[in-house]
Amino acid sequence: MSPLLRAPPFFLLVFLLLTIAKSTRAQDAPQVRQGTFVFDDKQILRLTIGYRDVVDAATVAKLTGGLPTTIVMQAALFRTTGGDALAITQKKCRVTFDLWEEVYRIEIEQVGSPDTVAATTTMEGVLRRCAEADRLPLIARSLLSSAGRYYVVGKVEVNPVSQEMYERIKRWVSRPGGASTAAPGDALFGSFVGLFVARIGTADRQIAFRTQPFSI
Repeated sequence: MSPLLRAPPFFLLVFLLLTIAKSTRAQDAPQVRQGTFVFDDKQILRLTIGYRDVVDAATVAKLTGGLPTTIVMQAALFRTTGGDALAITQKKCRVTFDLWEEVYRIEIEQVGSPDTVAATTTMEGVLRRCAEADRLPLIARSLLSSAGRYYVVGKVEVNPVSQEMYERIKRWVSRPGGASTAAPGDALFGSFVGLFVARIGTADRQIAFRTQPFSI
């Protein structure tokens, strides 16, 4: 199964980021941060990046108080020369603190990997699993038409959407076989974007970022 997903047109991602920037809960502008990009043995470009700053004092208070908390990161790949996004990827992490056993229970869903369940007794363990992306798949080298320079634009949200939205996201990133690519004309992709845009600004906390340019 290919772990790749098509991204919405450039104008849609720009609209989303501008909306985030205007939100009273968002940071002022996309932050430039260091990302690591490598091709694996199957020639899939993978992204490693951290976003621990999305977890502020209020988020920690909710986590330690036993309230279920979800962190969703989405990122899209672009050429520095402009044009539409080439691919989009995503990681979702749901954390619940068990007050009786004093342990954080973590459920992780991300593109290109099976769902996983983990547990940790420390906030550091939560941040390592839920506020960092490790070798998240972006795109196959074969889908890049030529060598060039690229960058990634992304956003991270804490408690952004309803359970209905989560189910649609899960269906979107887990489609079997050749149906794993979602294009703007796809009905499932359209329903995802519709819900996503409708709920912009409703997250507990949001940050937007872009990476430094890199060469392939």
